[in-house]
Amino acid sequence: MSLVTNLQNIPAAIESVTKVGRTEPFDLQVARNQIMGHTVVNINGYNASVAGTSIPLWENATVYTFPSTALTMTVASSSATDASPAKVTINGLDANYNQLTEVVALNGTANVTTVNQFLRINSIIMTAVASGQVSNVGTITVKNGSTTYAQINPGLGRSQMTVYTVPNGYTFYLNRINAWSGSSLSGGVYIFYNLTNSINGINTSTAQISFSLFVDVHRYAPNMFQQKADLTFAFSTSDSSSQHVAAYIEGFLIQNDGQALPSAL
Repeated sequence: MSLVTNLQNIPAAIESVTKVGRTEPFDLQVARNQIMGHTVVNINGYNASVAGTSIPLWENATVYTFPSTALTMTVASSSATDASPAKVTINGLDANYNQLTEVVALNGTANVTTVNQFLRINSIIMTAVASGQVSNVGTITVKNGSTTYAQINPGLGRSQMTVYTVPNGYTFYLNRINAWSGSSLSGGVYIFYNLTNSINGINTSTAQISFSLFVDVHRYAPNMFQQKADLTFAFSTSDSSSQHVAAYIEGFLIQNDGQALPSAL
């Protein structure tokens, strides 16, 4: 048998171009963590009782209050079954707006105090569940005193809140916003949407839109929000009727020039 024949019998290596990212779209490369200093940010929110007062879409039908200083938080569930080995991960910012993540082991209805102090909380997510469960049974809250700063409703496994603060050393580029009302509105009734950008205590209304059932905003050039900006995506109804409203918001978090890159693993 000739050498050529032997070589022909050896299976060729099958390599997808996407494996090394040679021809992938930029968005997909970011989602695959192939571009250092770039992260996809998804901000999802839902509230079943949006009415006449403008509120972000989060687990409570109230305005959202940002902490004035970094605070130690307590984490607890309304169900005793949300206990060891159940855990949640808090994604937030420290007193200097630097990214801060802490894993908290749940102890049912008993308060568990965080080791760290949080100036902002961007999200919380279940990273482990109790034995025999597939998600949280009770309402999980992250509080300081009587004030709730983040919450996971029963069975959802993560918070849903249209509140986000840009970390120190990064810029957030907002690409798109989709929002829906969950039921048909009466004639002449609208959902009002307002994006507030707060820097150094000064609120700026970045965008205002009224819609009836659905709004889709795709930007050709993304909105740019600087480090330490508090973003509140708020909604209300024109006639103060109570409506279900959901929103899906997406963009890129990009590390600023001159910032130290993470060390290689």
